[in-house]
Amino acid sequence: MRTFLVLLSLVVAAGFAGGARADNPTLTGDVGNGDSFTISLHNSDGSAVRNLDPGTYTLVVHDHSSIHNFHLFGPGGVDVSTSIGDTGDQTFTVTLVAGTYKYICDAHPTMKGSFTVGGAATTTTTTTSTTSKHKAKPKPKHKKKKKK
Repeated sequence: MRTFLVLLSLVVAAGFAGGARADNPTLTGDVGNGDSFTISLHNSDGSAVRNLDPGTYTLVVHDHSSIHNFHLFGPGGVDVSTSIGDTGDQTFTVTLVAGTYKYICDAHPTMKGSFTVGGAATTTTTTTSTTSKHKAKPKPKHKKKKKK
């Protein structure tokens, strides 16, 4: 009888643990598909993550390239990553609190994105600048004619 109760309690506990994880919304991260320099994070409907409600999420990362990694960090001590040199799928459980989170490839810091939790959505923009080798010519000054 004692063995039966122990087994029953283990089955019940496993059911609750599995059920809690299955209820978490899923986020999908992708990095380096075909060794490309791309990184992204999507909701379960396929749309890019811009703003999320606070809570616990299941993060599934598809790391396609050994030259990249996927590193998510932000408020509340969230700091999870795949390893540079490895490929494959990894699953993390993260609890997100209000604030701004960033994801990046540590080997290539220009591969990055961000999103907010709570509040207004953010958009990720990349700015590039170029410098011209040619200097602008100053405009000629016009001399006023003197009146006689």
